[in-house]
Amino acid sequence: MTRTSFYDRISEIREAAEAFARQQAEEAANAPPVTVEPEPEPVTPLRDTPSSFSFGGFELLFPEGFSFRDIQTTIEHEGEPVVLNIKRRDVHEGATVEGLVDEAMQTLCKLYPELRIIRKRSCTLAGSAAQAVDFHFNIGHAERHGRLVGGIVPVVGKQASQWVSISCVIDPARPGLSLWLIDFDNMLSGMAAN
Repeated sequence: MTRTSFYDRISEIREAAEAFARQQAEEAANAPPVTVEPEPEPVTPLRDTPSSFSFGGFELLFPEGFSFRDIQTTIEHEGEPVVLNIKRRDVHEGATVEGLVDEAMQTLCKLYPELRIIRKRSCTLAGSAAQAVDFHFNIGHAERHGRLVGGIVPVVGKQASQWVSISCVIDPARPGLSLWLIDFDNMLSGMAAN
């Protein structure tokens, strides 16, 4: 029995490794692309708990049985005003997110007849299917940009769901608000985490 030289064995191992690498590359090139579906966001239902409002470290807690239906407030972001609206309504049987978003936009169009819808897209709100609408309008000579996000959200312990819409309106010419819509979207995605 003859043994091959040490160098021949090293060469055989290297050639086998190269052949294996070529085979792997060919198989990878011929394989269909793998698509990884993102994990769906878990649905976070509304809870029947007393409403509260937090500002400047103070917590205003309403008595049992009181809950917010409409909140309209002006908040400040880097010294610039942002108008924020939050609405919560019972949903009638057969209502759709698209239909309720259209109703909300019709209401805004009555207030601002020159309102233009810039973009409408599907998204989620606390894990529930929702739509986001970006829009533009003028108040006098001042331009305004708004975003409305609305969805039908389940309520813990109840058969009926509720319509929840959250919108903001900003002056797009203000440099301090250039990243506000990113912050707004992050704020909404953090709702389910709380």
